[in-house]
This record gives sequence, C-alpha cells and structure tokens, in this order.
Amino acid sequence: MEQLQDPRVQVSQRVLNWLLEADEPSVRYETLVHLLGSIENESVAEKTRQLIGKRGWATKILERQKESTYWDNPYSCLVPKWSTCVWQLMVLADLGVSGDDPRIRNSIDHFLDLHNVDAGGFSLRAKGAEKFEPHICMTGNMARAMAKFGYYDHERLMKAVDWLLAQQLPDGGWNCYTSEGAGSHGSFRSTVEPLWALSEILPRKPREALRESAKKASEFLLTHRIFKSDRDGSVILLEFTQSHYPIHYKYDFLHALRVLTSLGITEDSRLDDAVKLLLEKRLPDGKWALDGVYRGWRTKRPLHGVGAFRPEENEVITHGWGSDTTFQLEEAGKPSKWITLQALLVLKRLGPLDLPRLSAQD
Repeated sequence: MEQLQDPRVQVSQRVLNWLLEADEPSVRYETLVHLLGSIENESVAEKTRQLIGKRGWATKILERQKESTYWDNPYSCLVPKWSTCVWQLMVLADLGVSGDDPRIRNSIDHFLDLHNVDAGGFSLRAKGAEKFEPHICMTGNMARAMAKFGYYDHERLMKAVDWLLAQQLPDGGWNCYTSEGAGSHGSFRSTVEPLWALSEILPRKPREALRESAKKASEFLLTHRIFKSDRDGSVILLEFTQSHYPIHYKYDFLHALRVLTSLGITEDSRLDDAVKLLLEKRLPDGKWALDGVYRGWRTKRPLHGVGAFRPEENEVITHGWGSDTTFQLEEAGKPSKWITLQALLVLKRLGPLDLPRLSAQD
C-alpha cells in the first residue's frame, strides 16, 4: 500500500515498552504474540496470558460481576446498555479472557437462556417478552464474543451464524436500523458486527458459505472506502473518523480496518483513505489517542420491555472520564494503549513495521 512506504512508520523502544508494561496483561500479551510474534517470547507470553483476568482491565470488569454470572441486571443481558452482560462479554472476549473461566461460562449460559432464539440468532429482548425475535446487531456481537471464547462447535452459535447469513442483503451488507424490515441497503454499523464474527470464526470453520459472506460484506465496506458515501465521496458521519473503545454496536474507521485486515484484505487501494487517516492521527511520540467513549448517563425511558433506564448512548465523551455508568477502560482524549496496539496491528498486517527488539523482562 502506497501509504505504508513512508519510513516514519516505526515503533520506538519507548512505545514498545509502554505496551509491554506489566499492569495490563491483555495489551502486553497481544503485543508479545501478535505485534512482535517472536518464538523466543513464548514463555513470557504464556505467563502473561495466565494473568489476564487476574490483573488489569479484565479483572476490574469481572469484579463487578454478580453471583459469578451477570452484571447489573439479572433479567436482561442488554439493558441498561453498556453495563449488562452483552457489553461486558464483548470486551472480556476482546481482552483475551479464557472461555474456560467459570465466570465466563456462567454468563454465556445465562445469556443463551435469556436471549437465544430457537430458530437461530439472538434477541434484544429476553424470553417471554413481546417481539422475542433475532436481531442482527446483537447476534453479530455475541457470535463474535462466543467464538473468541472458544464456542466454535456450539450448536447455538452456528445456528445464529446461519441465521445471519440468511439476512445478508444483496449489496453485501446487513441492516437492523429500519423500522419496517431490514431495508435494501446495508448499514456500516450493522455490517461490521457480523463481519467481525466471521473474521473470528473463519480460521476455525473455513466453510465456503462463511467465506463468501465475508467477501461480500468486505466489498460493501470497501465500496464505501470504509467511511464515505459511494455516491459523492463525502464522509458519512464524523464519528466514523474517530477512534472509540469499547466500540459497543457502533462503527469507526479503525474498527473497520481491524476487521478487514484480520480477514487478509491488505492490498486493496480502497483502504487508502482510512490508512491515511490512521497515520495522520498518530501522535508525535508514536502513540494514538482514544478519541471518544460513548456516554453512559441515563434517562427515564424504558427499552425493550424491561423498564430499565437507558443511556444516551449517542453522546460521546472526548476528554476525561464519564460517570460510573460509562463503560470506559482508558481516559478519553489521552494516549491509549488499546488504540495504539490496534493501530500498530493494522499497520503490521498492511506492511512491515520497523520494530525494536524485545526488551521486556520475564
């Protein structure tokens, strides 16, 4: 890719040491295994992996779990948004917590008991509620989380994935935001979630139907150059040009780059606008900032028949920390280990990085 011929795409020893700090084993492990990828680091990496869930962000999330099963609401895994099981499990899967952890197994079982639809897919609402039917965004997010936790052969996961494939639109995308059916045009947000699930499942389940679905969905995002209109080339939403974490059911350019490059798409020129934006966002010290976190304060508005308070989830915190109901790992507007790691992993997939030698101690 033309954008990566720039010799300034280098990783300093200072940035590498920052990512390898022992306080956050999830970032340290990903850096050791996927960024450095050196076989000499295997023993260090394994010791680091064993600390995930015992130290750092994942530990703090698990400490908030109730009865080793659920977060915040025992009757719904979705609401209140950002604080219940779905949102916690998505992040814990991303952080590399083991699916063998009893707390994860309990929570997955709890989720399936409440939200699995026998015909396939996962519902926003809990069993017994009105309109208990599968939903694309919920199904995509939780299919990816379950796959990351190692549930590749679970019947309900594969049934959910088959349901997702049946909902894919002719343009290659998915859409769960229209009030009357799925609509005829894919949505960025609805498309990236099933595609993220497919990127996790395909290495273990290389079925032709899954591969073809991922190819069509990738083409949908590429046709739009990740964040632009396919009609006039304008930016669809400014929030698509900012980095966020947790991503929830939202969408941004870095999330799309992460998913597409993990699927092996690296030589397509339609990535160039997003890659250029990624390089422009690099700070002078070689790190990347967390541009925003979705706000978590609540208004008295029932959602999905549960009667819980709902967050104004479209508002974004761009500096500092939100309320205690905002799901936030790092301070907004500041250099972020997670965003920096994901940016470097994307760049590594796209082309060689100038990486210093490992200096971390066992």
